[in-house]
Amino acid sequence: MNHSTGKGDGARVVLSVLVSFLLYLTSIGSLFFTLPLLLLDRRYPKRTTDTACVAALVLVLGRNILMMRDVLDQGLTWAFIGVTMFMPTSLILGAVVWVSKDRTRSIFERIMYAFSPSIVLFLVFEIVLVIAPGLLETLMGAYGATVTDILGPILGLDGESMDFLVLVVLFALVSLTPSIVLANSLLLTFIYEAATHPEDEAFECRIRSFRVPEWFLYLFLGLWTGVLLCCFITVPMWIVVPVVAFAICTILVYFLQGFAIVDYRLWRRGGRMTSFRLAGWLLLILILVQVLNAILVFGLALLGVLENWINLRKPEEFSDEDHS
Repeated sequence: MNHSTGKGDGARVVLSVLVSFLLYLTSIGSLFFTLPLLLLDRRYPKRTTDTACVAALVLVLGRNILMMRDVLDQGLTWAFIGVTMFMPTSLILGAVVWVSKDRTRSIFERIMYAFSPSIVLFLVFEIVLVIAPGLLETLMGAYGATVTDILGPILGLDGESMDFLVLVVLFALVSLTPSIVLANSLLLTFIYEAATHPEDEAFECRIRSFRVPEWFLYLFLGLWTGVLLCCFITVPMWIVVPVVAFAICTILVYFLQGFAIVDYRLWRRGGRMTSFRLAGWLLLILILVQVLNAILVFGLALLGVLENWINLRKPEEFSDEDHS
């Protein structure tokens, strides 16, 4: 249970902020840099967690500004800083929203609330780029040059083919960014909740009974219909990018439902594996056997989608169903 911050707790909060910042500076650790901030909520009041999150975000922003201090007089520099800050800002705001929401809410609702800052930021970035076409062209040229320098010597393509590849790579990076943020946020909040509820049967029951509401199926089908239409008709890029980006995000949401179904089936067979251990094994497989990544993700997502028509779980067996 949270308690007021005492004199001896300030150092622990500062240490958590510094650990978070140091994790952000590493390649793998950057995926987990909000976890020390989330864990503060187990011990301290919400305002302490919020303050720590803001402090960590200021450190990240300060580091990015410091790295580009020699060219701060150029407008493009601030555009680069803005793009760089999208992911850490989305993750930290998501963490703040997650711990602020009532824990009696359904898991689905809390996920949507926590992801909403990312959606807003993504749309704001897109609007800025649309109303400032010169900025978009400059950013694409700069990032395209980086892609060319990396892939050019390896692939040895001619100019026209290389230009097409650069466009494909940049489109993929932009379209995948929201889903990467969502996946990262889901992983960290799951670790946080599992640490907060160790061996808690009520928590395990909420995971096993996680359900995506029926209305989400229409959003899923609508977005992927839009993706399909974009393959056959000419659509402005500022429409294509968010449609593809959010369509991929819907797959991750149904992936969670597929995970819950597997967790439920294992529980029904008398297994003693907790959802946290199951997630750990799944993550280990995804890391070590990367050829299975797409198969596992799409397979579990398909399982989640199928539950809209096939009852793969029996809700009446749950004593504490998560009515999403």
